[in-house]
Amino acid sequence: MLTVFWQSLVLAFAGIFLLRLSGRKSISEMTIPQVGVLLTIGTILGSDVAGKGLLASLLAVFTFLAVLYLSEWITLKWNPAERALKGVAVPVIENGSLLTANMKKLRLSVDDLEKRLRLAGIASVRDVQYGTIETNGAFGYELMPHARPVTRRDLEEMLKANFPQLVVPAPAPQADIFAETVNPLNQPSAPKKLH
Repeated sequence: MLTVFWQSLVLAFAGIFLLRLSGRKSISEMTIPQVGVLLTIGTILGSDVAGKGLLASLLAVFTFLAVLYLSEWITLKWNPAERALKGVAVPVIENGSLLTANMKKLRLSVDDLEKRLRLAGIASVRDVQYGTIETNGAFGYELMPHARPVTRRDLEEMLKANFPQLVVPAPAPQADIFAETVNPLNQPSAPKKLH
């Protein structure tokens, strides 16, 4: 009984470590090969508890992760392999009109697409110039020119066109949440409440 506990503990940590090597993606962002390998790894790790052997299970998991790593590398280097293994984005909206033939291929109902539009903050299909279902299932879109939000640059151009004497000051640089990802040494200290 204790042996099963220790082997399960070793498998759990080894599985986390090996899956960590495969990359940072949530399940909703995984491609079909990644989901297949993940399910296979779960089955292999579970089979060890059923008596297949710790070393054999870890070797099998490592082999599947090596195949996943190799397939990811190949898809980075060769576009036809990427299309074959990961697929391509499928257009579902073009110039404000639904592409129902593509929606049928994806088995995507109008209600499901409307739900994705609402989640993206889009009130009408007519406001979407191009809409796609990406390979990870996410909805990608480009809004029509009339539906795009006004940017600072748009506003400055309008002000300069209507008020040529107006001088628009440049924004003062501010620290943002991306600074610590660009320069890990530039991390602000955490509040004492969080220690």
